[in-house]
Amino acid sequence: MLALEGLVSAALYLMSALVLGSLATAALVLPPGETPLRQRLLSLAAMFTAGFLLIAAAMLVVQGAKLSGGAMPSLDILGRYLMKTQSGNVWLWRELYGALLLALLVSFQKTGLSERAGRWMVLAAMPLAASRSLMSHAAAAREYPLAAIACDGIHLIVAALWAGGLPLLCWALSRGSRLATPPGWTGNLVARFSRLAFWSVALLVATGIYQSWIQLGSWSALLETAYGRILLLKLALFLMMLGFGALNRVFTLPDLIAAPHPAPFPRDAFQRIGAEAALAVVVFVVTGFLTILPPGAHSGHQFAAARRPGALQPADGAAIKILSPREGETFRSDEVPITFRLTAGRRGEHAHAYVDGELMGMFESESGTLTGIAPGHHRLELRVVAEDHQTELDASDAVHFVVK
Repeated sequence: MLALEGLVSAALYLMSALVLGSLATAALVLPPGETPLRQRLLSLAAMFTAGFLLIAAAMLVVQGAKLSGGAMPSLDILGRYLMKTQSGNVWLWRELYGALLLALLVSFQKTGLSERAGRWMVLAAMPLAASRSLMSHAAAAREYPLAAIACDGIHLIVAALWAGGLPLLCWALSRGSRLATPPGWTGNLVARFSRLAFWSVALLVATGIYQSWIQLGSWSALLETAYGRILLLKLALFLMMLGFGALNRVFTLPDLIAAPHPAPFPRDAFQRIGAEAALAVVVFVVTGFLTILPPGAHSGHQFAAARRPGALQPADGAAIKILSPREGETFRSDEVPITFRLTAGRRGEHAHAYVDGELMGMFESESGTLTGIAPGHHRLELRVVAEDHQTELDASDAVHFVVK
């Protein structure tokens, strides 16, 4: 199930990036007057948007299957997910927005897309690319969640402009090489994309550093958690893309500008740009798997618990009492609100929530909500934890509840 969820998530990221990348190539990269290519890119944007909507529907089924214990979800399960969870609400609004965007793209295919309208369509596609931020790790940030969501949204948009635009740049170069393009057309096209990519990469680095800081929690999480190791892989691929981008800016672009006209497109130049585009697709695949893993700061708790099973430290006056749910209480949603009373003692600082022995959340206030709980009988245990987020004290309470 984890591999399937990762693949669907990766495909969803890739489709949203290609939507914005195709529109940005049409409106911001193509030189003025390239009507046939612009219309073809508009058709590709419509196709990618339709693909996005279909893959989002597949993601809905996968989420429902998780709530159903791996079985095909019922309409009741899907309905409760859509109406009673934040991620379900975001899914509904995103699908509606995507459908409206697709209708606009189809209408422009009939009437033609002017350069000005194309720029507006780029702006209209940005929320679709950024929408995943509303149900990402950033939305669960403990401090300044709005800043984290905004940063994540900007990160997704500029990634789509650069990495999502690269495959469309390759397509435009390939198509343009077969047309009677004016002198300097190829060099001008690559130069315009290079300017867009430069500012996109600058924002990508800045937002990426901030996101890594709030999601990792510590340097050790880079190597000790699955999230950290996948992030290192993504960073390595990003650096490789930067290397090819630098080669293209330093060598490919001057060669294309200086090339006589008419002349065949230099094969080595196309290979360098194509390699950068291929790496971009791989980065989206890796990002898809990164988003389904618990962030390093959270999975660090799981790592510590697994490393020291049963190694509870003395309570030193700490205690905890679950106020809700009550013993045997039944819920008709995958959301389970919890409240508790925590006595910190000398070392207690917050609480870890375990459902059936699996760490499901961390609570610094004395109330919260567990989400994504599958139907069935469950055991909830709250443990008092020290300030280091890893030392669990011998102070806990447990109740049983049912999700229908």
